[in-house]
Amino acid sequence: MKLKLRRGSMKTSPTNRSRKLSRGWAYAVPSLLVLCVLVLYPLATLFVQTFLPHLFDVHMSLKPSIEPLIQSFSDKLNYESLVNSFVMGLFASIAATVVGTLTAFGSVRAPSRYQRVLDTLVWVVFFAPSYVIAEGWLQFLQDGGIASQLFGLPNGWAAWFFTKPGLVVLMGLRYFPFVHLAMTPAIKNMGGQFERAARSMGAGKGRVFWRITFPLLAPATLAGASIAFAEGFGDFGFASAIAPTVHIPLLTYQIYSALNQAPVNYAAAGSLSLVLVVVMGAVLWFQMWWLKRRSYTTVSSSTSWNESTRVVKVQWYTTVSFILAGVSVVIPVLSTIATSMWKTGADGIQGANWTLHAYAKVLQTGSDGLASLERSIVYSAVAAVVTMIIALYVSYQLSRRDTLGMRFVNVITMATIAVPGVVLAAGFIFAWNAVWLIPIHLVLYGTSLCLGMAYIAGSLPYAIRLDLGAISQLSPNLMTAAQVLGAKERVVMSRIVLPLIGGTIVSTFFIALTGTMFELPASSLLYPAGEPPFPVEIQQQFNAFNFNVGSAMATIGMLIVFIMYGVGRYVATRMRFVGGARVKKSHLVKQQELITGEETGSPQMAGE
Repeated sequence: MKLKLRRGSMKTSPTNRSRKLSRGWAYAVPSLLVLCVLVLYPLATLFVQTFLPHLFDVHMSLKPSIEPLIQSFSDKLNYESLVNSFVMGLFASIAATVVGTLTAFGSVRAPSRYQRVLDTLVWVVFFAPSYVIAEGWLQFLQDGGIASQLFGLPNGWAAWFFTKPGLVVLMGLRYFPFVHLAMTPAIKNMGGQFERAARSMGAGKGRVFWRITFPLLAPATLAGASIAFAEGFGDFGFASAIAPTVHIPLLTYQIYSALNQAPVNYAAAGSLSLVLVVVMGAVLWFQMWWLKRRSYTTVSSSTSWNESTRVVKVQWYTTVSFILAGVSVVIPVLSTIATSMWKTGADGIQGANWTLHAYAKVLQTGSDGLASLERSIVYSAVAAVVTMIIALYVSYQLSRRDTLGMRFVNVITMATIAVPGVVLAAGFIFAWNAVWLIPIHLVLYGTSLCLGMAYIAGSLPYAIRLDLGAISQLSPNLMTAAQVLGAKERVVMSRIVLPLIGGTIVSTFFIALTGTMFELPASSLLYPAGEPPFPVEIQQQFNAFNFNVGSAMATIGMLIVFIMYGVGRYVATRMRFVGGARVKKSHLVKQQELITGEETGSPQMAGE
C-alpha cells in the first residue's frame, strides 16, 4: 500500500529553504556592512597591492604581478627586519612567559594584601604605552642617563641594552602582563587535588610542578605566550622608539618607513604587511592546533581548592615577582617622571635643575600639547561610545542568530584580532585614498573621520569578544521567556541584556577609551595635517630631543588613563549583578517585572 504525501508534509520545499537562508544572511547584513567598511575593505586594498601593484596608480591597471613581493625581500634591510622581528619576538615571548608565570604564581599564592599590590604593578605595565616604556628605559640606560648620574657609571656601561639580547630582555619585561593575566585564573581554577595526590605519592615540589602543574596550565601558557609573541612581533611602539636609536631594523618600522618615504612604496608596505599578518596568524593557528591534541580539563564537579587555608607566608617566587614587576614599572615610569621635571637633560639630577616648567608649557592655554590632548580626549570618547554600541549589537546578534552569515561574522572578528595596528592603519591609507573614490568625492584619508574610523576598527574586535563572552553566560531561557510574554527585540535588549551585562559594557567603553588615548600607529599615519593627536605630539617631542616636554606629556597622559581605568573599574563593579545564593528573586521573575512593569510575587528558587 502506497502512502501519498501532501506537499511539504515531510520535506522542506526549495522556496522555504531559500527563504530561510536569505533571512539568515539578512540578520548578518548590518554587522557585515560595518566590518567590511572598518576592517575587510582596508585590509583587502592593502594586501591586494602585493599582486596588483598598479591598482592605485593614476592610470589604474589590473595586471597581476608578484614582482613587488620579490623586490621587497630582495631588499636586505627588509629581509633583516623580518628576521629580527621574528627572532626577537620569539625570545621576548619566552622571557615574558618565564616572568609572567612567576608573577602569576606569586600573586595567586601570596597573602591578599601583597596580591593586590602585585596585581596593580602588573596592570600599570599593561596599560603603559610601549613607546613610553621604551623612552623611559632609554633615559635610564643611555650614556649620561639617570643611572650613570646616580651611580657614577662610565660611558658604555649599558652597551648591552643597545644589542638584540638587551632589547629582548626589556621586551620580555614589557609583555609579561599578557602571560600573567592568562595564567592567573587558570592557576586559581586548577584545584589542589592533583598536586596533593602527587605529593602523597612522594613526589617533590619540583617534580610536581614540571610533571603535573605546568602541563595542566599549557592552554593558559600557550595563550599568554602567543599573545606576547604577537605583541613583540607586531608592536610599533617599541620599534618607533628603539629602531632609530639602536639601528636594529624591525618589520613594523619598515612598513611605516615605506609609507613615509617619497615616493611612497605602496608595494613594499603591502608585501611586508601581508607577511606580518601571515606569521601572526600561523602562530595563533599553532596554538589552537596544539590544544586540540589532548584534554586539559581541570575544572569539574570534583575540583576542590582549600579556600579555608589562609596564605600567611611569602614564598620565594612572590619575592622574585615583586622584584621583576617593580623593575619593569618603577625604572621606566620614574625615569619618565624624573625627566619631565628637568630644565635641561645635560644638568640631569642636579638640585637646581628640577622644575615643573615642562608641565606648565604643556598645559598652557593655546599650546600644541594641550590642543593635542584635547583632540585625543574627544577622539577617545567618540570612538569608545561608537565601539560600545556596535560591539553590543554585533555580540547580541552572534549569540542569538546561529546562521551561516553570523558564523562568518564570528570568524572575521576572531581573525582581525591578529592584525597589528600598523597594518590596519596602512590599510586605511589605501582604502580611503583610492583613485576610484575621487569621482564620488569619498576620499576620507587625511580627515578626522578617517582617523576616528581607524580607532574604532582597532578596538571593535576586542569589544565584541568581551561582550560575547558576557552574553554567552546568560541563559537563553531569559530572553525566550521575555519574547513569549510579548517583548520585542529592543525590549529584550534594554530590559534584560543591558542590566545583566552592564558591567562588561562599561568595561568595553573604558578599554576603548584608554586604548585610543595612546594609539600610535593609526595616529601617526592618519592624522589630519596640522592636527596631531596626543601620541603623535609626544613622539614628535622625543624626536626633537625635547625629552622633558615629551616626558611631561607622557606622564599627564598616563595619569589620565589610570584615572579613566579606575573610574571604569568602579562603575563596572557597581553595575555588576550578584548571583547565586544572594539573589532574592529568580532571574525569570525579575525580567517579567521589567517587561510588564508590574510587581509579581517573589517565589524563591530551589535552594535559595
